[in-house]
Amino acid sequence: MNPFAQSREDRVASLGETVLIKRISEWLGAASPDPPAGIGDDCSAVHIPSDKSYLLTTTDPVIYQRHFDGQLKPEQVAIKLLNRNISDIASMGGAPRHATLSLALPNHLSIDWLKHFYIGLSQEAYKHNIQVNGGDVTPTKDFLGAFMTLVGYGNERILERKGASVDALVFVTGSLGGSRLKKHFNFEPRLPEGQWLATQVGVSSCMDLSDGLGKDCEAILLDHCNATIDASRIPVSEDAHALSQSSGRSPLYHAINDGEDYELLFTLEPDQDYDTFVGHWKTRFKTNVTQIGIISERVASHPSVVFSNLEEKIEPTGYDPFRTP
Repeated sequence: MNPFAQSREDRVASLGETVLIKRISEWLGAASPDPPAGIGDDCSAVHIPSDKSYLLTTTDPVIYQRHFDGQLKPEQVAIKLLNRNISDIASMGGAPRHATLSLALPNHLSIDWLKHFYIGLSQEAYKHNIQVNGGDVTPTKDFLGAFMTLVGYGNERILERKGASVDALVFVTGSLGGSRLKKHFNFEPRLPEGQWLATQVGVSSCMDLSDGLGKDCEAILLDHCNATIDASRIPVSEDAHALSQSSGRSPLYHAINDGEDYELLFTLEPDQDYDTFVGHWKTRFKTNVTQIGIISERVASHPSVVFSNLEEKIEPTGYDPFRTP
């Protein structure tokens, strides 16, 4: 949906800030609590549960012509914004609870577009038991962006990116690649999976795959470790196969480098029984889990991450937003 309106009366600039904020509160509905937890005070004030050990905070934006375009419905844009933030908290085994949102809005933004953006945000937040506690709006000339901060809670143990020992096994959830077709805005954050992984003492590291396996895998390695990823074991998505028909790249290339998979990459320590772990996983989740590699002792002359059993030459770059036009 085109975010911008032609007629002046349909633009956010016609509302003024006070009316706009009142409308936003109405569009959010039950997802936004009464003050001081919701919109209306100088700050949002929420109670921190006494039984939680960690306060988790993450922030991620969506920007027009970078993370979305006019082909997406505004509801889909809002869901993508919320879920990419949720995915970060899922990777640490936490539970998301409170969101604030700052918007940079061009004056000719369509009121109807913004209304449906907030309706989509409200419905997805309610689904995940998340309160939208407030935020800010600022006018711009041409720039459209939404910037969210999401707060969650962790229990006695949280998962961090680094921590795997030598000989730990590397796993990934779901399947990878081809996200630009639809997964980048249509995915389920791995919340229950991450929360369960945090209860398993043998799980030593975890992160969400936002920039692609080829880039993100290095982030889980301690300084004295390398990783070997068996390319033949990487779960390649149907969308990666579909995208390869038009891109001229192989499905495996897309699985390694596309990014925005929002799957979990994690490690299991070598003293844990593989069959027992996978068996317990399968009794709890429909989400597939695949062991794709192993951690090894650091060899200075080798790349940090080696992809074995490659039948083609693929440079595992992943997605770098500062290097990709």
